[in-house]
Amino acid sequence: MQIMAVGPQAGGLIAIGVQATGIVAVGQSATGVVAVGQLATGVVAIGQVATGVVAIGQLARGGVVVGQLALGLVSFGMLSIGVCWSAGLAGIGAFSGPGLIVSPFGRLFLRRLPGRAAGLPWVTRRRSSGGANLEGAPGRAIELPEANSAAGPVTAASLTPRRLAVGVAVSVVIALVWWFGAGASLVGAVNSGAPTGVSVDAPPEG
Repeated sequence: MQIMAVGPQAGGLIAIGVQATGIVAVGQSATGVVAVGQLATGVVAIGQVATGVVAIGQLARGGVVVGQLALGLVSFGMLSIGVCWSAGLAGIGAFSGPGLIVSPFGRLFLRRLPGRAAGLPWVTRRRSSGGANLEGAPGRAIELPEANSAAGPVTAASLTPRRLAVGVAVSVVIALVWWFGAGASLVGAVNSGAPTGVSVDAPPEG
């Protein structure tokens, strides 16, 4: 395999062309492990309509996605749709991060995952008037002593059967949107693989 190939349909370790294919591919419809181009497809894809396991671009789609209109399993964007987790200015996802995200299962703080579970709405580090630090888990009633004149239990939102059913239904819809909008294309590109032929196109003589 050539180290570098240049041409409209070039293939090589490093390929540059309109439909370049290679380990590193650069072109309008580039395909590779690392692909850069308007319609780039790859493990790592960067471009306006990038599709990849990791995709970055204005209309990016795939696994972990960053873009103005992001569609992925995990997505970050101005308008973000995430099957598992979504964050951004606005959007929807099974779990949400920062932003105005519709999330049937509540907010999930990724930075809190190591060491202890987080996510479903919970009461965390609420301080009563007595100065005590109180922590709780989803659905657990926590007494806040002297928090107000009519002190009583404060319950974090629990995952009721109805909420669970709605959450599962919404997640299935998001997953279907992702599959038809990104997943099928990504799986097809990965399964197709790179062509074995490698060439350098040169202009015709004369």
